[in-house]
Amino acid sequence: MPADEPIPKDIADEAARWFADRDSGLLTDEAPLTAWLAADPRHARAFAEMEAVWSDLGGVMPTTKVRASLPPPPSRAHGNDNRPVRRVWLSGALAASVAIMTIGVVGDWPMRLRADAVTATGERHTIAMPDGSRVILNTHSAVAFDYRPDRRIVRLLRGEAAFTVAPDRSRPFTVEANGGSSTALGTRFVIREDGDDTRVAVTEHTVRVAYPQSGSNAIILPEGQSLIYGPDRPWGVRVPLPAGEADAWIQGELVFENRPLSEVVAELDRYHAGYIRVIGQDVRDRRVSGVFSIADPVGAIAKLQRSLGLRSVHITDRLILIFS
Repeated sequence: MPADEPIPKDIADEAARWFADRDSGLLTDEAPLTAWLAADPRHARAFAEMEAVWSDLGGVMPTTKVRASLPPPPSRAHGNDNRPVRRVWLSGALAASVAIMTIGVVGDWPMRLRADAVTATGERHTIAMPDGSRVILNTHSAVAFDYRPDRRIVRLLRGEAAFTVAPDRSRPFTVEANGGSSTALGTRFVIREDGDDTRVAVTEHTVRVAYPQSGSNAIILPEGQSLIYGPDRPWGVRVPLPAGEADAWIQGELVFENRPLSEVVAELDRYHAGYIRVIGQDVRDRRVSGVFSIADPVGAIAKLQRSLGLRSVHITDRLILIFS
């Protein structure tokens, strides 16, 4: 079988079931799995892809409490099929639950202690500041406020936020993120942290951006442009903003123009309480343009799947694997 030939959906689904049983400890005898893998080269290939996806997810083992929180596993329909009923627990779905319920709730407490406002995955929150400014937090974000008589400082601790600034020449408004600072010289801008990188996008007037680690002076970023600063980024490279893309999330939408499917799915995944993964480089590179609702990332994935002629495996809605 050619390596680039699509794997049939029934084989991909069966590979997910075998992988689920083995990884969750329900497969006590591996002889049937070995026979299934040897029966068809596509079986081994599909199983290997499942292993690769799970490796990317990190292999977190679930607690009993997390297991109990998940919906009952489906069973095979009764009828002429006399094969044993096999429980389907895909570890990726369990790991997603661990990430959401355990890490997201218990492990997040240090961030919650530092922050004045925090949003959960899929949540947005608007904060009206006492000076008349407004801060809108995007999904899985956190900020801390440091308002003083001579200046207004907001620290973006995680994620993304949009700022609408009330003018006050005697008290500059500055957002600090990842070792850099963005000071409003106008009204509206958006800042997003992505690992060590930070993107500043100006949607109205101008912003002065400083990144001392670059060794260069601060620059003035005008309306309709963005830049990304970080330890491995050239300083001061400006990029035009596609119309409406930087702050469409404020209206509950994501806007994409000729973007790789991998990037589109990664954005949708930010709003999804689980994992969405694309299998196969050729699938990741498919180009996408469109507007999608962040309120329903699973529905958006279904639309993408139909429009691009792709298939997917859903292990509940916690883990979605997309492939050709």
